[in-house]
Amino acid sequence: MITACSRSPLQPCPSPRIAAGRAAQASQPSRFDSLFRAAGAEFQVSPALLRAIGWVETRWQMVEGREEFPGLAPAFGVMGLRGAALERGALLAGVTVNRARHDPAANIRAAAALLRAYAAEAGGDWDAAAERFSGIELPEGRAAYVRAVARGAGRAEAAPCQPPPPPPSGPDYAPAVWRPSPNFDQRAADSTGVPHMVIIHTCESNYASCWSWLVNPASQVSAHYVVSEDGSEISQLVLERNRAWHIAALYDCTLNRGHDCWLNGVQSNNFTVGVEHAGFVSQDSFPAAQLEQSAALVCDVTRDRGIPRDWQHIVGHGQLQPVDRTDPGPNWPWIRYVHRVQALCREVVVDDSSQFNDPAVAATTVPATWQASDTTRDYYGGGYHWAFTQPAATDGVVFSFFLSAAATGTVDARWTSGANRSPAAQYAVITAVGDTLGVVSQDQRTGGGVWHTLGTWTFPAGWNRIVLLRRAPAGGVVVADAARVRE
Repeated sequence: MITACSRSPLQPCPSPRIAAGRAAQASQPSRFDSLFRAAGAEFQVSPALLRAIGWVETRWQMVEGREEFPGLAPAFGVMGLRGAALERGALLAGVTVNRARHDPAANIRAAAALLRAYAAEAGGDWDAAAERFSGIELPEGRAAYVRAVARGAGRAEAAPCQPPPPPPSGPDYAPAVWRPSPNFDQRAADSTGVPHMVIIHTCESNYASCWSWLVNPASQVSAHYVVSEDGSEISQLVLERNRAWHIAALYDCTLNRGHDCWLNGVQSNNFTVGVEHAGFVSQDSFPAAQLEQSAALVCDVTRDRGIPRDWQHIVGHGQLQPVDRTDPGPNWPWIRYVHRVQALCREVVVDDSSQFNDPAVAATTVPATWQASDTTRDYYGGGYHWAFTQPAATDGVVFSFFLSAAATGTVDARWTSGANRSPAAQYAVITAVGDTLGVVSQDQRTGGGVWHTLGTWTFPAGWNRIVLLRRAPAGGVVVADAARVRE
């Protein structure tokens, strides 16, 4: 916990004690360190306390807050000030609210002035001041926030306090901490209630504030999961079989590349699993550890629920609710993230459009005779390529996938179907050393938008290939959409 001063209530306190663990990143220099020192001296607040709170709130980023949860004001600046607290801090520091939002020095000064006032009103109790600064109502959430601040300070004490026993693990995702929210109801009993998509969110807050708000009955919002900034903890709040309240929009397939239009008009909570991430739309990047743990979670959800791991079934909140939401923001690394979800689920997917591929493991070669299109629905990625069949054609679309070691894998392909498609589109499966393992025919007139198994083979290390040929009697069309190899 944060130590209280034994001197005058308004004397600077020692930096917070560490309760558990280490915070190597938080101990690194910050570009705001001189501002923390200046504000600390001016308002008689420990610079280490200011620094630690800034780390917990925003990872030392000047955030431009957005609303994610109704009733929770957006956060601003390196100190994550929001709402009435932002206004009071600005007044105490003698700066305008706008400066406290956007100017780092004013933002840190406003936070320091606010903390000093909170400590004075608590009789010199800086633990209470930090708890109040958090804005969290839930006692467990306030305690978690203060422990995070203590870890951010990175200073051990002689006799550290014992952390409370951890909550039980999550019932759907074993590594998660189970923190049940009352804000849920039952999914519809028909097909619209079957989990069909994963929605990626940012909390617009720190981790403790996020899950605390989502388990507060007064908030009337929730999500199935929340992932901490550093990936060290995931909270499960709602069972996957139940409907969490994380998106306000009715589904509109025009916002999702024309996919799953049979769900148009259905409330999106009915068929989605919501995954919140501590952080902000405006941050310039997301921590690698957070992305890794999130990808492992989403792999687990998609595998257990039979959800396709593609760009139309792992989507952003802002994509489906563009009127008033933009999360997870422009810097969420979608290509890398979705490929990591796939890799953790033991598959490599190769799209016909190179921009949707992870170049380390997937590549496509499309001859000039093939045309790009997205007019037929249920394609993978950003569209598909097509070509007319010709009896003597030798040019095919090559889907290449890289294996670091020899392995046995099952190969799948997908296409968009239509009456003009070839009834015998040929896929040649070729090893990295040039051996043809098989040529498999598929009827592309039907079965569009889903994976079809071509077979299982043993591949050597290196770049192996799946080649879609257009060599067939004239008059048909073959469609190159995507190929996949999986364990």
